[in-house]
Parts: sequence; structure tokens; C-alpha cells
Amino acid sequence: MDISNDYMQDVEIMKQLKMSDGFYEVREPYKEDFEELYNQAKDENVTISTAKDFLNSLSKDELSTLQHHTLLVNDIDVNSLSNEGAYNLLLHHYEKYDFDNDGYVSTGEGKGLSFISKNMPNKEKEVLVETLNELDEKDRFLTLMLLQPLTINLTGSSLPVSQNSDGMDYSAIMDRLDRLINPSPPAYTSSELKNSLSLFKELFEKNFDETSEQNEQNRSIKDREAQLLKARISGV
Repeated sequence: MDISNDYMQDVEIMKQLKMSDGFYEVREPYKEDFEELYNQAKDENVTISTAKDFLNSLSKDELSTLQHHTLLVNDIDVNSLSNEGAYNLLLHHYEKYDFDNDGYVSTGEGKGLSFISKNMPNKEKEVLVETLNELDEKDRFLTLMLLQPLTINLTGSSLPVSQNSDGMDYSAIMDRLDRLINPSPPAYTSSELKNSLSLFKELFEKNFDETSEQNEQNRSIKDREAQLLKARISGV
């Protein structure tokens, strides 16, 4: 499998995000067969550039397993797939990734947005996942959906913000929440949605501050340890 430091950090964070019970239930009948294919691809060191070759070596039943585990409507036509679309078919949901950096995650023939922008700083990703996991299922995924801002290009089609910027840092997330909670007319946000977003904002701010404080404490400890080590070495 393809590995880079940024990718592995993203996977470790996304693996912690709670999914709905239904997400796993619909995949359960295909889970065991998928894991066999996953491990086979891993053992054969399948990469993005070789994923289509690997898929072409599979039987019709094995391709059907990948189709249904990924919830694809149509049968898999390997020759019609992009390299990324082919490769993501072989990955767990938290490992799927925008490898070609076009702003979308291709899986099979489908294109979608990642749950969390890969360009979001890791600290914000970690706190975002932590905060989302504290919400109930409805609020969690409603909030996650609303934190996926789109921009409109000159052709009138929508593009994920991650394709047009460095992603959403803490300030950008808080700004978007403020605009959703207190929209400028004629925009409107229901009271129910305002309550959900206000709860998320409060938790996110608290968790971010706590993480920042902990990180600062850890840095101070490391600095002190480095100074003590330097003093011991100098005293030898």
C-alpha cells in the first residue's frame, strides 16, 4: 500500500471518527471477504499505479464484494476507473484519500468529499474528531456536513474549499460556525440547527484550548529535559 507521513497521520486521525451503526451494518455481510482482499492487496504491495492490474486479476465475485462493501450501484468496470478510484476500492473507509489532489475522493466511478479536508492542520483534525465523537449521531454528521464549505467556480459548478485553499484552521472553523449560527439575511438557520451548532462550537473551543494547553505543557517538559541533558553533558 502507498504510505507517506501526511497520509498515515490522516489515517490515524480519521480512524477515530465514530460512524453510525448503519454504516457498519450494511457492510457487515461483505466484511470478511473484503478483509481477505484487503490483506491480499497489502501482501502484494498494491499501489495506486498497480491497483487496476490487481482488480483485473480478481474474479467476478471478488469484484462484487468490493462493489457492495463500498455501496456502489453499478458493477465495477475496471477499465473505466481512475488510478485513485481503483485504489480506494481496496481501502477501509478511513484510509480512502484524495491522492491526486483534485479536491475529491474517488472510489470506483464515484467522487465525493472526504469527511474532513486533508489540508486541515492535524491539530484541528484531531480536535474536530474528538468533538464530533462527543455529539450524538444526528448532530455529529449534520455538523460534519455543514463544515464542508463549497466554492463556486466560473462554470457555476461547486468545488470543495480544500481545492482552493490550505484548508480550514481553527479561525476559519470558528468563523464558519459564527456565520451559520448568526447568518446575514436573507440566509436563515433554524433554531434546532443553531442549537446543534452552538453545542458543537462550545465543545470544539473547549477541546481546542485544552489541547493547546497540553501541547504547551509537553513542549515545556521537553525543553526542561533538553536543558538538563545539556547541563549534564557540559558538566562532564
